[in-house]
Order: sequence, then structure tokens, then C-alpha cells
Amino acid sequence: MHRSHSARWRLHSLVCLLAALGAGGTDAAETDPRADALAPDVWRAEHRLIDLHMHVDALPERFRRAVGVMDAAGLGVAVELGSGTVTPTDSGPSAYEQNLAAQQQGAPGRFMHYMLLDYGDWDSPDWSAQAVKQIERGRELGAAGLKEFKRLGLTLRDGAGRLIKIDDPKLDPVWRRCGELGMPISIHVGDPQAFWEPLDESNERWAELKDHPNWWFGDPAKHPPREELLEALDRVIARHPETTFLGVHFANNPEDIDWVDRALDRRPNMRADIAARVPEIGRGDPERLRNQFVKHQDRILFGTDFQVGDRLILGSAGDDERPTDHEALVFYRKFYRFFETADRDWVHMTPIQGDWTISSIDLPPAVARRVYFDNARQMLAQSYPAPTLRAARIEDDFTPDGRLDEAAWDRAEPQRIEYGLQDAATHPGLSTAVRALWSDAYLYLAFEAPYDELTTRDNPAPGERLGLWKEDVVEFFLARGPGDAAHYSELEWAPNGEYLDLILKGGESDFDWSAGNESKVVIDRAQKIWRVEARVPLAKLADQKPTAGDRWPANLYRNNAASSDFLAWRPTLTRTAHTPARFGWLEFAE
Repeated sequence: MHRSHSARWRLHSLVCLLAALGAGGTDAAETDPRADALAPDVWRAEHRLIDLHMHVDALPERFRRAVGVMDAAGLGVAVELGSGTVTPTDSGPSAYEQNLAAQQQGAPGRFMHYMLLDYGDWDSPDWSAQAVKQIERGRELGAAGLKEFKRLGLTLRDGAGRLIKIDDPKLDPVWRRCGELGMPISIHVGDPQAFWEPLDESNERWAELKDHPNWWFGDPAKHPPREELLEALDRVIARHPETTFLGVHFANNPEDIDWVDRALDRRPNMRADIAARVPEIGRGDPERLRNQFVKHQDRILFGTDFQVGDRLILGSAGDDERPTDHEALVFYRKFYRFFETADRDWVHMTPIQGDWTISSIDLPPAVARRVYFDNARQMLAQSYPAPTLRAARIEDDFTPDGRLDEAAWDRAEPQRIEYGLQDAATHPGLSTAVRALWSDAYLYLAFEAPYDELTTRDNPAPGERLGLWKEDVVEFFLARGPGDAAHYSELEWAPNGEYLDLILKGGESDFDWSAGNESKVVIDRAQKIWRVEARVPLAKLADQKPTAGDRWPANLYRNNAASSDFLAWRPTLTRTAHTPARFGWLEFAE
């Protein structure tokens, strides 16, 4: 969340409280993280949405332009889908590496990248082995997944001119290795049904096809039937149950949502994005579609097919269209209208795809957030950019009292502990808000942790207690400076006021170390939220004090013993929180 959106976050909290209480003001201690966890405006204010299907040219300025639209639309991260092959070029770096370098220069931390396969030596007997090496090299370079365009079975041919089939056995080692490396495959096969129908004004997609005649596949002498492509992909998905296949454009068959429903039932390793296909899926019965989204809420993901090149493309476009950045924002807002309202019969976001209207499906917030970002966060957890907790700078120190009513907290941007430590599964009902401040002398932390049932000792220990992490607790791990993440402090607080602090280095723990922690815990039994307000002397946390702009490796955790849920801000994807390679960042902001 950028600071300019802080007021929006506060406004949402105020609205929630006025609705609940009927009157009165608000302060930080009165916010409810559970309400924020189910509030689309808060997700956008905190830039939590993920666009899983975006295309950006490999130029820093193109990535900067994309981020400008993303910021306005409430997106935090996007996937650049199809960043090139890893085959070195004559000039040196591969197309994938060039795209990655442009993104890192223009928009660091805002994109994940999918690689492409190089089919140049397809006829070689060892192509499969070489292709597996491509996948391995892509993973080494940070590729989050593999993108396959609609060329397979449709346009890509071998040296003899024969179409390379989607289910060609030579591709099986590639699909298998992607599964072993945890790299999802976003695969496009076929296209809308209309692209196989007569190429004339009777075609309902004529406005699109007359500008893009190469998208027409209705000549049976050149192209197979559309159904044949879908069947071939289904055979591939069935052969590789350990690999995640994401059928782009609503599983490549948006005109038949019943077919998609059956496919998702039949293939548990199958996912679907909705990129550039809301016009198709939105023209039918909204209640039927809503039920399908609810049923498959953990299998459908948000994407748009937003493209940033020498012009913007909003899902699709005619030759003469030149959308502005504001029109791109309107494009995203129409997706939000589709998912979050019950509006009927309105003009969709990509008119060139058809002159019909669509009706919104009013998803429950718990389902909408899965589609918008939770499913992508889990599917791409190993590649998701490290998050940043920004500590706001303050001049005047204060003593923690657990109320979180100091005005300084209003300047602190919240981060949320919501995902399972090992599997990145979402737990919005336990969403724990964390904020940070810093002064010349102290680092301040605030936790707001909802609960249904507390698990603590009835008789708290007077000092530190080992094993605190087995009961209800919030935890903060912080490297002792910007360098070695494996040398870090661990601080824990429990609802009954117990605490623990220690230093770890090279697997050794120093329990005798004291952080000089001052903290206060308050339990709001009416709201069922326990809150921690703490401050720790900076001199205890590192040998050198931070300066504005410094970033230190950090992670945040919360154990909820009653439900056996151990949550992480950045999931380690291991059995332990002690995984420094998976820390995020604490930034000492201005």
C-alpha cells in the first residue's frame, strides 16, 4: 500500500465502525482485520490484487507505464506472461533475460515472469532432453512458470510441415519437469468458437476478425477442429496429474461454462484464468456462472490480457484503437463491477469482442479474494516477490499501552499475516494486521490478531518462557542489519503478556540475549481481537542504527493453537519459520 492510499484505508475502517457502532470516531485500536480481509476497497488500497495474465514489452518505460496503471487500479503484482525463451541470442542475453532486466530496471518487485519454449530444433532426436534443460535454466533465472501460446496443434509445424500436436509424446518430459519444479503451465489452445465460423459479416466477431484475419481458423485444410484441440489438451492434463495446467481464457472454452465445470471436476490439477473472456462468460445466466465460481473458487484466477507495447491493448483491440491510461483504469474497474455487483445488462470492457451486454455475478467477498489474489499467491508462492513492511518515521517516542491510539499509527501502512507457513493457504478469518514505526531510538510494532478461542497459560510466567510458540503467539524475525539474513533476532508475544526474545546465527540460539522489549497486550473480548503494542531499542537489534531507506530482512508469524494454524507473512514453504532465505523486508521509511 502506498502512503497516498492510507486515508482510504482509514476511511474504510471508519465506515465499518460507524455501521457497527452507530456513531463516534475511530482510532487504530478500533479497526477489525477480519472486516478489512473481506473488503475489496481495502485490497485495492493496499495493492493486493494480482493480474495473472499481462503482456509487457521488454523496455523499462513500458514496465513503468504498466505499473502506473496497476497502482491506479489497486494491483500489486502481475505476471508477464511469455517473457521469451532462455536461448542465448547473437548479442548475448536471451529474450527472457532481456525482459527480466527491463522489468527490474523499470518496475522492480512488481512482476513475475513465465518463460517460453524454443522449438527451433524440434526435429532433433534429443529435443526433449534439450527442452528439459531449457525449463531448468528458466527456473534458475527465476521463471515462475511456462507459457504456451496457441501455436501447438494450430500453427506450429515440424520440418516436414506437419502440425506439432498438443499431446505429442516429445513434450511429456517438459510437462513432467515443470511439475517437479513447481512451475505452473499457462496454456492457450484454440480460440473462440466464432474464429472457426464463416469469415464474413454474419460472424459475431467480425469487428475483431476483419482487423485480424490471421485469427481465423475456419479452413479445415489448414487447421483442425477446435474440439480436437481441447481434447488433446485434456489428454495431456490427464497424463501429468502432478503438474498444474492453467487453461487461459477461461479454460480455453468460455462459450461453454458447463464444459469448463466438468473439466475442473475431472482434472484436479487444472486451473482457469478469466483473461479477455468476461465478455463471453458474462453474457449468459449470471446465477449459473456465480454458482460455478463459488464451486471452483480455489481453481479460477484473475487475469486480464492487458498489454503494454507501443500502444495499450485492453484484452483485444482493432488496428485504430489507442487507449489511454485512464481508459485502462476503466477497463480494470469493469472487471471489479463484474465480480462485485449485481448489475445487469451493461456494456462490457472489450466492445470489439462482441456488441452484446453482460451481467455481473456479485461474488461473496471470500470467493472474490481467492479469484483476485489468494489463488495466485498460493500457486506461485515460491516465486512471489518478497513483501515489504514499511516502518513510518516518527520524531516523538511514546510508551506502549496496547491501545494503538497514538496518531503516529495512522501513518503506518498495514501488512497482513494470512497465509499458511508451509502451503500458503489463505486464512482470512485469522487475518492479523501488522504495522511498524521507527524513531532515532526505537522500532515500534503493532499486531491486531482476531481469534475465536485463545490458548494460553492461566498463570503467565513472570519473565521469558521457552515453548511460547506452541500456544497463541505473534512473532517477529529481523536480521541484524541489511546483510546476513541468517543472523537474526526473534521476538514473540502472547495474549497473556508472556514474551520471548533470542538471537540466532548459524543454527545456534542465544536465549540469554535480551532485546530490551517493552510491550503491552490488550484483549478485546467483545470484538475477539488481541492487540500487541511493543517497542525495542534499535541499539539492541543491530550494531549500527538504520538510516532512512534501509531494508533489513524480516518475517512475521502468528500461531493460532485452537485451529492448529501457523501463519506467515511470507510463507517459508517449509516446516519451520527459521528459513531466512524466505524472509521479506522491513524498510525504514522517511
